[in-house]
Amino acid sequence: MAKRKKQAVTETVRQPKLNITLRTVPNGYLLDVEKEGYMYFDEQSLLEGFCIHVGLERKVFMTRDEIRSLLRATEDGSAEKRLQEEVTQLQEELKAVKAELRDLKKKAKQS
Repeated sequence: MAKRKKQAVTETVRQPKLNITLRTVPNGYLLDVEKEGYMYFDEQSLLEGFCIHVGLERKVFMTRDEIRSLLRATEDGSAEKRLQEEVTQLQEELKAVKAELRDLKKKAKQS
């Protein structure tokens, strides 16, 4: 009796594709990622912006210095630490906002 090998069933998880548009305009380039627009005046900054907004999926506006800093951090491996610090800061801000909201709800019930 021949043994049958179990075949692993692999499911491919399809992530939705980002909606990306790149246009050349007289004074530079317009990059639209998921309805967020970014303007670049040279190819180097366009490439840096593309890496940030498409590659790392960062939708927020960033200055050129912030973009370069994050790209350097990605290169040298410190990006994870930097992003974790950002997450921690945002979590602390969220806690403060939630506490303020609770206080406002209590005050609203009392009046």
